[in-house]
Amino acid sequence: MRIFVITKRTLIIAAIVLAVVVTGIILLLSFSPGAAAVSSSTVVEEYEMEVLAGQKKEVPVYSVDRADQKIALTIDAAWEDDKTPFILETLERYDVKATFFLCGFWVEKYPENVKAIAAAGHELGNHTATHPHMNQLSKKQIKKELSDFEDMMVKLVGQKTTVFRPPYGEYNDTVITTVREMGYEVIQWDLDAFQT
Repeated sequence: MRIFVITKRTLIIAAIVLAVVVTGIILLLSFSPGAAAVSSSTVVEEYEMEVLAGQKKEVPVYSVDRADQKIALTIDAAWEDDKTPFILETLERYDVKATFFLCGFWVEKYPENVKAIAAAGHELGNHTATHPHMNQLSKKQIKKELSDFEDMMVKLVGQKTTVFRPPYGEYNDTVITTVREMGYEVIQWDLDAFQT
């Protein structure tokens, strides 16, 4: 008869290894290039019908199926600017364009960086004037946040933005419908560089 002694340390290591293996398998299966996909327009049309029927809530764009396997790189600029020159140099070195979602107070504090981003041909996005919790605002307050930001951008770089990202990723039906009524597409993210 064999007796196996399993220590607590061995059990913990085995659990960690099992979790890593299972996570790897799930990721491998979910990112399989052979997975079936329907066109984005079909998904959007079906979703819009469900929203109209009251079966779904309004949601922003998180990702778009693409046959050419390209990604959209987005950067939120709401706090410091110490990495901005490095980011711009790196993007230029690799000939990559990105969308920078800017906040009004950041635009006021770092106007030269905003001009450099625009001059490099990157897309500028609206991230509000003051970075509030949008899902706590009235329709009038939402419009003011976006309009105040837009006024700053037109004055500084002479262009309007067409995409919007809600601060903290927070939104509700009022936010989405109001922002879309103003002519913006609401963009979220589906992978964060700080996720572990």
